[in-house]
Amino acid sequence: MSLYASQIKAFKSAEPKTLGAVEIIIGALTVTLSTVVYKLHYHIQREIIILIVNGAQLIITGILLVHAGRRPSKCLVGTNIVLQLVTAAFDIVGFGLIARQLPFRGESYYYRDTEFLVNGILGTLIGSLVLACIIGLVVALLGVYALSVSAIKEMTPIPNATINPHYGSGEPARSAMRAGN
Repeated sequence: MSLYASQIKAFKSAEPKTLGAVEIIIGALTVTLSTVVYKLHYHIQREIIILIVNGAQLIITGILLVHAGRRPSKCLVGTNIVLQLVTAAFDIVGFGLIARQLPFRGESYYYRDTEFLVNGILGTLIGSLVLACIIGLVVALLGVYALSVSAIKEMTPIPNATINPHYGSGEPARSAMRAGN
């Protein structure tokens, strides 16, 4: 199914290709930094595995958003809305799990050498998750707007000026019966 011209314009006004590229970069950053923390500290593996899955999901969602920005359709816009909301939910869960670990305190001397590094990486991950959540919610809201409100503009009939010349002029329209009397 295709979109109306106003729906395409409303969806493209959100710059989906740019936001998709930002999501891809955030996803790659999340996967990379999560892998570094996973290698350094094995005792927070559950949280890091969730972040790696979240990063992969961000990359896939970003690719789909870039594709929808190039050739928008109702299916792609609807799929983007759902995926962006799921990604935002995963971002919130990841944020909660990682915020629990800050400030990171190591139990042994080995961990104390890397505390500063891990705290910086976890802070960067939290910032990127917040940014990805905001992007996801904005894209989802603008997608819903593009599918709903913009379609109303296209479906509302616009009277033809030759059929009803008095429409919108401020003076009342005369019926054909009164004009002859």
